Amino acid sequence: MKIRQNNGNEKTLLTFILPPQAEGQGEGAVIMSSFKGGVHPPQNKATSSFPIERFPAPPKVFIHLFQSAGAASEPVIVKGQRVLKGEVIAAPCGKISAYIHSPVSGIVEGIEKWPHYSGDKLDAIIIANDFKEEEKRHRELKSVKTLAPSQIVEIIRRAGIVGLGGAAFPTDVKLSVPFGKKINTLIVNGCECEPYLTADEKIIEEKADEIFEGAKIAARAVSAKDIIIAVEDNKLSKASELLRRQDMRMSVRVLPAKYPQGGEKQLIYALLRKKVPACGLPADVGCVVINVQTAVAVNEAVYSGRPLFERVVTLGGFFRKPGNVIIPVGTRLEDIINLRGGIPDNVNKIVFGGPMMGQSVSNFDVTVSKATSAILLLESPPPAEFECIRCLRCAAVCPMNLIPRQSYLLYKKGIPCERAKDCIECGACAYVCPAGIPLVHYLKWSKNKMLNTREK
Repeated sequence: MKIRQNNGNEKTLLTFILPPQAEGQGEGAVIMSSFKGGVHPPQNKATSSFPIERFPAPPKVFIHLFQSAGAASEPVIVKGQRVLKGEVIAAPCGKISAYIHSPVSGIVEGIEKWPHYSGDKLDAIIIANDFKEEEKRHRELKSVKTLAPSQIVEIIRRAGIVGLGGAAFPTDVKLSVPFGKKINTLIVNGCECEPYLTADEKIIEEKADEIFEGAKIAARAVSAKDIIIAVEDNKLSKASELLRRQDMRMSVRVLPAKYPQGGEKQLIYALLRKKVPACGLPADVGCVVINVQTAVAVNEAVYSGRPLFERVVTLGGFFRKPGNVIIPVGTRLEDIINLRGGIPDNVNKIVFGGPMMGQSVSNFDVTVSKATSAILLLESPPPAEFECIRCLRCAAVCPMNLIPRQSYLLYKKGIPCERAKDCIECGACAYVCPAGIPLVHYLKWSKNKMLNTREK
């Protein structure tokens, strides 16, 4: 769609890309149908050709106590204490929380309020790196068959593993099947549908064995008989080893590239034609979903005893040295940018995560967390918002069958939209809105308004 400026020039406002044809590409590949709605933003996955590399540990790390969905963790260290790489520095506080481990060996300098990508200043443990790389020794396991499901879940809990697709929900909680629920299918999510992001794509290409082993471990923990590894058709060349290794119990399913294909509810429906109830969980339809990078972390935790204190992050957009990089948790944005060539003059926006659901940041002291899937340097035009033209494109692309326009109209009256509770905040509605209305903002406002009302 184009708009004409006052000077007579045309400016592209939105670009719509038709989905690829559903043709079988690659040996063993069967392209499946998808979910209703969704969008096809330009992929911009230029970093897909960059192999995974390692980022050097910085002189200091600033590790926030919020490293997962749920409650902040509780520090178990004191100022002046020397810690080893992989040593526990904070323990879970409540059921939905996570262990945190030091990504370096060094001296604890204290706990301070430190800039977080959410925009707030939150408590963080500061550790000065001594560069000795002394790592806490962990036991190794030769066979998972000796472990009961509850033991597997406990190992994963102790390793501090959270969902590495971006939500950072504690994996041990996800693998603890609610009473009365039966899990039939474990789904390993390798769709990575956000533009620019390629970390999972490289994990699929370089760590197929670890994905398979981690999937088997997670399936054992939830007693699932079937395992499905889902990838989008634009990653078939990278998934060749996965396709070769699939067997009767474990299958690789190929889905058409579309956003938000990686959403749990959308993925389950596309693969199994099962609808997760409103405000429900995948367990309600006999499923558990984990990310491919999470599966690798599960494999490392169970077999090698290695906790989660670093992750693969896509450095994309206008980075002078882009790539897919293993970065220690707690590494500052400034350290990353300085070692990757600085910021080009055209960049006016920095995003943690993908361009659709990520968080814009303006402070170079913000740090990588377990939830950081990408850091993007972007050139973004200033937003322009007009009156709603009632085209209902927002409803046509909403994967949750909402009418996002309603939240906008109700917001203007100060009334929360009841159905906003079902919104997954994917941003598809705002992406297609020809009026440039930030519809996700109004849906989030409704959610917060209803939450605050319930708390009162």
